[in-house]
Amino acid sequence: MDINVTGRKMNVGEALTAHVEDRLALVSDKYFNRSIDASTTFAKEGHSYRTDISMHPNQGINLHSRAEAEDPYAAFELAAEKVEKQLRRYKRRLKNHHNSPSRDVVMEMVRDVVIAPEPDNDTDSDSDSGDAAANGQDDQPIIIAESNREIPTVSVGDAAMLMDLADTNAFVFRNIKTDALEVVYKRTDGNIGWICPEA
Repeated sequence: MDINVTGRKMNVGEALTAHVEDRLALVSDKYFNRSIDASTTFAKEGHSYRTDISMHPNQGINLHSRAEAEDPYAAFELAAEKVEKQLRRYKRRLKNHHNSPSRDVVMEMVRDVVIAPEPDNDTDSDSDSGDAAANGQDDQPIIIAESNREIPTVSVGDAAMLMDLADTNAFVFRNIKTDALEVVYKRTDGNIGWICPEA
């Protein structure tokens, strides 16, 4: 198991690194039957510490959790408990993912682009927007980051599980039944929404 422990605006000592490695190795041995890679990042923010844990077993499963506390050990334990809670919820389905060759997840690569939000500029006049259009800008967003992302071909239920494990608000996937690109997302009422093209 490959575990990377880093710190931002703080020095992560040997004792904390060893604690993280031991704890995540226990989680890995309990829920996965193969080696995985994981990273833990500690960041000091004012008087508190934030911990981000990412674990990447095979088959396109990405787990993420985040927690804050006044002590780095406490922040890590809270984040580790979140990961374990997620894994307990999906333990049986994750075992199926890893033990059955027929459950190998097909992945395709897509471009992931991060764009800057539009500036809140109430002072723009109509002539300014005309000048922008004349210069070819035409309300194009400013791209601040680009990367590649894997899109899995899975069922809707598995997509909802993968979204929860990744601790994200939306998840794009290719539906294994329809071969269409679809989205599951967390609604404000606590339910999960599912966006799919009409047949």
